[in-house]
Amino acid sequence: MSDVHRMTVRVRYPECDPGGRAHHGVYLTWFEMGRTELMRGRGQTYADMERTGWFIAVVRADVRYRQPVLYDERVTVETWIEEVRGARLVFGNRVRKEGTGTPAAEATITTALVDSGGRPRRFTDEDIARMTGATP
Repeated sequence: MSDVHRMTVRVRYPECDPGGRAHHGVYLTWFEMGRTELMRGRGQTYADMERTGWFIAVVRADVRYRQPVLYDERVTVETWIEEVRGARLVFGNRVRKEGTGTPAAEATITTALVDSGGRPRRFTDEDIARMTGATP
């Protein structure tokens, strides 16, 4: 596992169901935010990639919800790269309740690098090194 990126999010009212719990779908938004900021921290923004005609497409999202997160609670979203191989880039994610550190959700998000026509493109050794901190 590569270095973990962490960001704090406060659960906003429109992200909640009528019971005041964060809606399950909002976790996917938080995971997207984590991926975006992790990549930015590695010197590769989605916007820069898209300008060159390359896109990261989510092809699978596996989420395990462990306990609810409530309105106005703060959580830490952790994101890391688990694997880069071929055109596949797999991210690990965890949402932890602030103060307790208790995991509220865990996820594996599998993405693929594709061109503007949706055709897969392999990551170069330089891409892999930049994202994982490894030596090409």
